[in-house]
Amino acid sequence: MPPSEEKVAEMDFDVGDLPTNDSNESELHQEEKKPDVESSEFALKMINSVKAMNNGELSHYEMVNAFSLADELKCLFMFIQALPHRPIVPMYPEAPFLFFKGVLLPRSFDLTEEMAHDVETFMKGKNSEYFKDLHLHDLEAYYLDAYESAVRIYNDMVEKTRASYISNVKQAKSQVIEISAAIICGLVIILALVGLS
Repeated sequence: MPPSEEKVAEMDFDVGDLPTNDSNESELHQEEKKPDVESSEFALKMINSVKAMNNGELSHYEMVNAFSLADELKCLFMFIQALPHRPIVPMYPEAPFLFFKGVLLPRSFDLTEEMAHDVETFMKGKNSEYFKDLHLHDLEAYYLDAYESAVRIYNDMVEKTRASYISNVKQAKSQVIEISAAIICGLVIILALVGLS
C-alpha cells in the first residue's frame, strides 16, 4: 500500500482504539523531560563547584578542570561572569568577644572580584578561542537552559542565606543589648548599695 494510502487508513481509526499511542506519547514526554533534568544536573554541578571554591575546598584551577567539554567550559565562563561579587556584607564580628559569640559570615557565596578574574584568566589561558567574543546566544539550548537555571538557583540561595545571616546578626545584637543592660543595671544596684552603706 502506498504511503499516502497508509496515512488515510490510519486516520479512519479512533485514537481510543490504539492503546500503543499512550505508551508512545509517554515515552515522547519522557524524552522531552530528560534534557531538562540533565541541564538541571549540570546547573547544580556548576553551583556546587563554585560554592566549593568559595569555601576553599577547591582551587580555581581545580574547579575549572572539573569541566572538560568545550560547551561546558563556555557555559561555566558565562555563569562565573553573571555571579554577584561578595553579595553578603559582613555586619557583625565573626570572632567571639567578651561574653558574646561571633556570627560567621557565609563563605559559600563569598565570590570575590579577584577570584572571578582569576577563574576567567585561567580559562582564557587554557582555551582562548572558546571565549573570544562569547555571548549567551552562542550557547546551545541545553547549556543555555543550564546557565539560566544555575543563575536563578544561585541567586535564590544567596537571598535565603543573606536573610538567615541577617536574622542571626539581629539575634546576636539583641543578646548584646540585653546582657549589657543587665550588667549596667547590676552596676547601678551595686553603686546604690555602696552609697547607702
